[in-house]
Amino acid sequence: MNNAVETPPRSSYPAIPYGRAHFKGIRQEGALYIDKTRFLHDLERFRYAFLIRPRRFGKSCWISVLESYYGRHEADAFDAVFQGLDVGQEVTQSHNRHVVLRFNFSAFNNTLETLEFNFEHYCDIKFESALARHPDIFPKDVVQRLCAKPTINHKLGALFDHCSAHSIPLCILIDEYDNFANTVLAERGADAYHSFTHGSGFYRSFF
Repeated sequence: MNNAVETPPRSSYPAIPYGRAHFKGIRQEGALYIDKTRFLHDLERFRYAFLIRPRRFGKSCWISVLESYYGRHEADAFDAVFQGLDVGQEVTQSHNRHVVLRFNFSAFNNTLETLEFNFEHYCDIKFESALARHPDIFPKDVVQRLCAKPTINHKLGALFDHCSAHSIPLCILIDEYDNFANTVLAERGADAYHSFTHGSGFYRSFF
């Protein structure tokens, strides 16, 4: 008698999305996703959250989960993406209600001389695109006023004030926050790193 357990055909296994962090794409393609969405209920108890784990622990994918879950611009895909997951069975009141502003500071490499310029340029692009996704709550004159501010710090301050005054839920997501600091440390050493992350440095001011 043969007691061997039959192995399902390889094609029946979901693909492992190694190195990928786009949650929506992973779900739409039916790739393997380990459901952690039950933690969204706990996360909403905090106004600010700082998550620190080693590389390849799924931090970027989790950021992508948060954008899909909270972003107003992702509402149409909610059922398809979250169906069958924990939070899909018991949604919170905050799902797909927020204007999401997402930064990924691993998006490019820099030298110290170009760091501040490229940082501002990248943040401006993400800022403007986030507002452009919601013309119903950010009409053209408001966008022009907010984007006319001289630095990303001023833009964010004006955005916070505007959202507070108009009861607009806002979610800021930041991935790879230490990429710029690591660039400075690697290229110029500890003294330059300390100057960059302490005192009145633009990066410290941003955070």
